Amino acid sequence: MIRETSDKIKQAPDRERPFPWRCRECGAQQVKLATITYEAAVRHDGRSYHFTIPQLTLPVCNACGAKLFTTEVDSQINDALRAHLNLLTP
Repeated sequence: MIRETSDKIKQAPDRERPFPWRCRECGAQQVKLATITYEAAVRHDGRSYHFTIPQLTLPVCNACGAKLFTTEVDSQINDALRAHLNLLTP
């Protein structure tokens, strides 16, 4: 006998959900997407690299200013590191 699944489908944690989100730091529901200039410090091959990302799009809390780093934000930072080091893209 096969069990039928429920009508509710669970969403993956990284799946897009509508803004505003609830902030993990202050609890306010004021997290929205923002484009900022970001000073990155990334370790790669045993060395630390400091560079500026002029337009990083990430969720930011309007109440406390906390930045939330998602997999999409990590991808943007990795792409900027590759460009900074003149590495090939995957």
